[in-house]
Amino acid sequence: MKQNSQTKSARGEACSLRLDKCQGRSPTVVLAHKNNGGMGTKAQDDKGNEIGFYACHYCHTCYDTGHPYYTKAFMEDLVDQFAIPETREKLKKKLLWKE
Repeated sequence: MKQNSQTKSARGEACSLRLDKCQGRSPTVVLAHKNNGGMGTKAQDDKGNEIGFYACHYCHTCYDTGHPYYTKAFMEDLVDQFAIPETREKLKKKLLWKE
């Protein structure tokens, strides 16, 4: 899979979801895409920006498959209210977000 600059930007970043067993800043951090695009589809805004957030392996897995006690709705709220805005600000500083 070819990575674009937004996807590559996750290298060296800290997880922005921060669930209970978050791995923080680790080599496993990737740009996790918001769940609504369907399998193999990346959610994008109207300017072509990928809608996602920096997530470690643990947080990404929980977001995609579920968590023992956090509900899916709770995790969606965390992603929408905190993880995506934090990641978007980092992308803007790296000049990787189109306004």
